[in-house]
Amino acid sequence: MNRKNNKRVLVCVLAAGAGVHQQASAIDINAAVRAIGSYQLDGPADLGLLGGKSEDNFFLDVAPRVLIQIDNSWTGYLRGRAFLPTGSVVDTADTQINQQRKVKSFVKLDEAWLQYNGLTNYPGESVRFGHQLMRQNDTTWISQDADAAQWVVDTTLLKANAGIVHQFSSYRSDGIPLPASQRDRLYGFATFSRDWSTEHSIGVRALHASDLKNLPGVGSTVSESPKLEDSNLTWIGLFAENRYFERRRSKPVAYWADVTYLSGNTNVATRGSGGFINNIRPQNISAVASTVGVRVRPFEFPVAFGSAYAYSGGGGKSQYQQSGLQGNVTNFTGTPTSIYLYNSALGAELGNLRVATAYASYRTELYDASLIYQNFQKDDARVAITANRVVAATNGTSRDVGNGVDFVLSRYFRTLNTSGKLTDGADVVRQEPMSTVRLRASIFDPGKAYGPGADLNYRVTLETILWWF
Repeated sequence: MNRKNNKRVLVCVLAAGAGVHQQASAIDINAAVRAIGSYQLDGPADLGLLGGKSEDNFFLDVAPRVLIQIDNSWTGYLRGRAFLPTGSVVDTADTQINQQRKVKSFVKLDEAWLQYNGLTNYPGESVRFGHQLMRQNDTTWISQDADAAQWVVDTTLLKANAGIVHQFSSYRSDGIPLPASQRDRLYGFATFSRDWSTEHSIGVRALHASDLKNLPGVGSTVSESPKLEDSNLTWIGLFAENRYFERRRSKPVAYWADVTYLSGNTNVATRGSGGFINNIRPQNISAVASTVGVRVRPFEFPVAFGSAYAYSGGGGKSQYQQSGLQGNVTNFTGTPTSIYLYNSALGAELGNLRVATAYASYRTELYDASLIYQNFQKDDARVAITANRVVAATNGTSRDVGNGVDFVLSRYFRTLNTSGKLTDGADVVRQEPMSTVRLRASIFDPGKAYGPGADLNYRVTLETILWWF
């Protein structure tokens, strides 16, 4: 081969190499680690009625994640988690499946999904499938890591999504299975909202849950942790808001209002001695729940004042229940800090419950604080409520559940962040993730529904959150 041909070959090789380099460089990989070190002190969950004692623990929660931008159309995301407590504690992560049981150390897959943006030319449209963070702003319907496929449209004036959810596994190294209520259950959901004025929107949403396996018959023997409920339930709701849950600086007046109608039927089996099913009770459901919240920030001060009221029907056919995908943790006080909606020391869920809330919050660039007071009443005194942090039973004669106070104080520190894409859920970051030191303190003062002799319950958490990019 002569010298001239050698030059031609060299040019071709270099050109091909440059093409390969450009194709490889199109893949953009960003990685980050969030670590939380916490000390948590819990009061007796039995309110002192059954001899329970307070408990305290330290734990480390490490969550690495990586976002892979494959090309303009495809994105991949992985997020894991290692939970390392000094003892047995209830996992309190916001988006975990509702499992109120004590655990020790474990490793978990939180998210693993692919997203495709090239289905249409519509801006803000995408399809995402895999194990992913499912979240609605108020978190009372959906806010969990789940196996799902969903279609999303997110534009300035219009937001919509639709999809299906089916939990296949808890993806945990300790082998803890899915809660019985989530086994063999299929969800379908859809949401549509549109701005009718600048940053004022109105929307409609629907969620259907169907259990895929029938209950065992009367006389059948069941396992130690059986699924004892077979349900077909549909939630239909309307909502209106003006960025009430927005993490950016809140508006002078912000509001949220929703109403939900729950319809369907459920069959509940009871297990007798020896593990035999001795009865199956059918129940039709036609229940209502509603929430209204208003927050005012006067004169551009860094202080805001707000109030809210939540109602959920109780008793028989009118007994409301949440979907099982809810989180009930959101930033409703106008600060970046997410707080449990119905008192952290009580851990209440909607269903036979009325909650009146008043709060004040303070927010600057490096600090925020929230002080929240709540009063809890039953809708039907004869029916129990669901409270994840209190195991004592109510007496069935009084509606007075009690009062709760939450206080949260945060101090933020600047974090070097060049990607701006790696908060939980890999959503486009509305604010830069920042390392944080945070104090959470919650008290629940039980009312007459718990009878005489019930003591205060409390939860105090001191946490340090660090980000590495």
